[in-house]
Amino acid sequence: MSSEAEPLNPENASPRSSTSSNSFAIGSPSGRHSPVSAIDSSTALILVHDNEEQDEPEIHDAEMFEFTSHSDDEDELQEHEDEIQLERLRSSAVPPMSSASIFLYLLTPLLKLGAILIVDESGDGTGGVAGVSLKTGLVALILFALLCGLSRQVWYIVARYVRKVDMEEVLLETFAKGRGREKTRSFIRSTVRFATGFLRILMAVVYLRACVDVLLPLISLPSAVPERAVITLLLSLLISPLCFAKSLASTPILWTSWLSIFTFIAWLTASGYAHAKGILSVNPTGDSLGVLWQGISVFAFAFTTSCTLPLYASLRGTVQPGGPKSKRSRSFKLLSAISVALASLLIVPLIFFRSIIPPFHAQSPSQSATFKILLAGLNVTTLAFTIPLFIITTSALPIPLSIRRNTNFPVSKAIMWITCILLALVPRNIARILSDLTLVLAFLGTYVVPAIIHITIFNFRRPLTIVIPPSTPVTPLTSSSPHHLHPSDSRNDELLQRKERTLQRRRLGKRLIWDIGVWVLLVPIGGGGLAWAGGRILGKW
Repeated sequence: MSSEAEPLNPENASPRSSTSSNSFAIGSPSGRHSPVSAIDSSTALILVHDNEEQDEPEIHDAEMFEFTSHSDDEDELQEHEDEIQLERLRSSAVPPMSSASIFLYLLTPLLKLGAILIVDESGDGTGGVAGVSLKTGLVALILFALLCGLSRQVWYIVARYVRKVDMEEVLLETFAKGRGREKTRSFIRSTVRFATGFLRILMAVVYLRACVDVLLPLISLPSAVPERAVITLLLSLLISPLCFAKSLASTPILWTSWLSIFTFIAWLTASGYAHAKGILSVNPTGDSLGVLWQGISVFAFAFTTSCTLPLYASLRGTVQPGGPKSKRSRSFKLLSAISVALASLLIVPLIFFRSIIPPFHAQSPSQSATFKILLAGLNVTTLAFTIPLFIITTSALPIPLSIRRNTNFPVSKAIMWITCILLALVPRNIARILSDLTLVLAFLGTYVVPAIIHITIFNFRRPLTIVIPPSTPVTPLTSSSPHHLHPSDSRNDELLQRKERTLQRRRLGKRLIWDIGVWVLLVPIGGGGLAWAGGRILGKW
């Protein structure tokens, strides 16, 4: 029972058996809150039959893709479900990958557009798009780095608790579990696919537009030629082969993702050198960004993250059932924490550097122009190699089966990529509206959605594990009781109740910390951020 002893600690909780459709709970002797099946109606340990949630089998063991043995039929069912999960994972855009690749994709989103905007120079000493002081910048950096790690950990906890590693399945478990709710389940699936796909398309558009904004001042074309359209099409052709990769495990995607990390570090180093030498100019990365991309909101966007659940599933998918225990280097929590810490350490030096060392102008025009071209090249390379990741991880469009059978061409990805190119060519006013919408959706997906799911599961749903109310009397253990404890025998509850109470007291602090953390994500961060965004759009501040 040790694996089921934690009532609200998702990392150690174990769900009900989907085969037997029942669970044990500690409650009042009368059993008013749930059906009771017990040998002695006065027992504090009662058997709760779960009659409302029997539609989908679950994995019983605490680790994904591993399972325990109860009976031959249950083992066969678990093996079948395990094979389905693994096969689905292998065919997804985020298949099982090594811990180094998982670390790469956890780090990559944190060292891209948001980080570039944080340390961007405006030439007037105000700090570029972020435009905040040293103290405010450091506080915002630390705050959102911690919130990013907290958000990933919440997704991790929820996934382990409900034994699902797909966002659709997690939301279905949270809001539409049980029979007779097919319409609700279908609506949730469609909404999740549309929202995640729409956000990733918008992210690709914002990145592509930012790349073109950087290149426009460096390229001179005849006045009759639409410069933005030409540069957008040329850049799109260069990165199109990467957008049609099958998954994130593709070798070109892995290499270009690593390269984008190194180009960011090179850009960061070159930016520091340019500041020290006085090569200051307005970097046009944010020319197409809206009114929300200023101040602390840039820090919030820098630490937005996606694909947390698919990356966790990818890491767990490489663990063989019955094999040796995973090494610490394969811990998702550790990889996530290191990625957030490393991203913060790479960003913070230039914030200090920009505020402490006063700029001076000492370079000749020719040297300045050469260095600006180098900075622009590193900037564009960093952003452009990130665009394919958004296209690859977007859910496929519902292409008719007749078309998919007659061609191997990735029609869905082609449609999405063409849509991104067309949206990148819209007028600047529309592009700014799209960029603001992108920031809001990314903010909600990172900080608000996981908090809502966590609060719903652990505050409004019936617990999946043993819960002993403080008022439950401890039944004395009689000398006539058998040595084997039966959970429905009131004479044998004492030892189990003592164990449960001890474990609950030991983990009470941890539960309170997680409750406080998710409410902070939801109310002051989520609610406050949305209120600020609304006031900013309405021109109130």
